[in-house]
Amino acid sequence: MNKITILGSIIILLDLIGFYLAYLYGRKTKYFLWREYLAILIFPLIGVLAFALLIDIKVLILFIVSSFVGFILEYILGLTYYKTLNKRLWKYDRLNLSGYTSWLSLPFWGIAGVTFWFFAKVVGL
Repeated sequence: MNKITILGSIIILLDLIGFYLAYLYGRKTKYFLWREYLAILIFPLIGVLAFALLIDIKVLILFIVSSFVGFILEYILGLTYYKTLNKRLWKYDRLNLSGYTSWLSLPFWGIAGVTFWFFAKVVGL
């Protein structure tokens, strides 16, 4: 196993543990809290930084590009669905952009981009 696979596996495992701990932390709350939002993000963001520092700083560029591309695609998909069927696919209450996406989703798109890059490296793409 190479360095990327070992490091990536550890980071993905820590991310999953972090998501589970955030779930345990906020599962009884029925409304938005910033501390719960940050609890969900902290481990994946640390993982992205670890990738950037230990593998290549270009991972941060991938994170930023993935954040904005995912954000824009989510907006376009939400707007298109609304314009064609007159229904919303999802509802955002906080920091939304016309109700089709939220600025709070930006880091999740970046994390997804880095995660997909990692899986592409593992399978040899």
